[in-house]
Amino acid sequence: MMQARGILIRENMRTIGAQVYEQMVRGAYIRRNNSINDTEYPVYFSNNDSYIQTTTFLPEDFTYLPHLQCPERLPSMKGPMEVNMSEVRMSDILQLFDKDSIKLGGHWQPRDCVPRWKVAILIPFRNRFEHLPVLFRHLIPMLQRQRLQFAFYVIEQTGNQPFNRAMLFNVGFLEAMKDLDWDCLIFHDVDHIPENDRNYYGCQNMPRHFAAKLDKYMYLLPYKEFFGGVSGLMVEQFQKINGFPNAFWGWGGEDDDLWNR
Repeated sequence: MMQARGILIRENMRTIGAQVYEQMVRGAYIRRNNSINDTEYPVYFSNNDSYIQTTTFLPEDFTYLPHLQCPERLPSMKGPMEVNMSEVRMSDILQLFDKDSIKLGGHWQPRDCVPRWKVAILIPFRNRFEHLPVLFRHLIPMLQRQRLQFAFYVIEQTGNQPFNRAMLFNVGFLEAMKDLDWDCLIFHDVDHIPENDRNYYGCQNMPRHFAAKLDKYMYLLPYKEFFGGVSGLMVEQFQKINGFPNAFWGWGGEDDDLWNR
């Protein structure tokens, strides 16, 4: 997964020290990566690295049946995605997906099979207008390829108070549950862009950290308990722990508290 910095996804230049460190950890990390990777592909530090692509999950000519549940491993899920961080307007996003049967509020579900999971995507937001349409440009087609029923909830904080990401997630949860009996919730930062569509956003194996490999940290966890960026819980799990703490104003801390809960 990539983290946007302004509208640029990567720094144009890295320091020599960072380059040397990257080469040192590359070999060790790749050797242990396959056993802990959430996708079916090896994760590399650069998307430009070449590798032999594994076979698709199901045959390309797989036929969906409208009365049967959608499979989890679909032929449409190819792995590495092309990340395009160029600026785009929200009106362009609306036009781009106008024919995809996306309903008001960002609701979508497949028609060729019964969705296995109903997923609510909660996005805390304030003054990140350049990031939100870029996220939608990547996330909407990925979720459609995964044949999930989904909806987006963008929870905006106004005013000049310090940002309270955790409280926004709690508000988003209450609003989302008014619409549908969702199976699980994904708490998604607006500047985190998926790189691999086999990072399945379905609700199995929850709680789950979807951004365990982030380019900002050279695809290594900064610390074992790191649970930030993009994470998911079943609705019952979120209710059991009484949601996020509301006391964290400003950046940081709420994800660690959630992990401890």
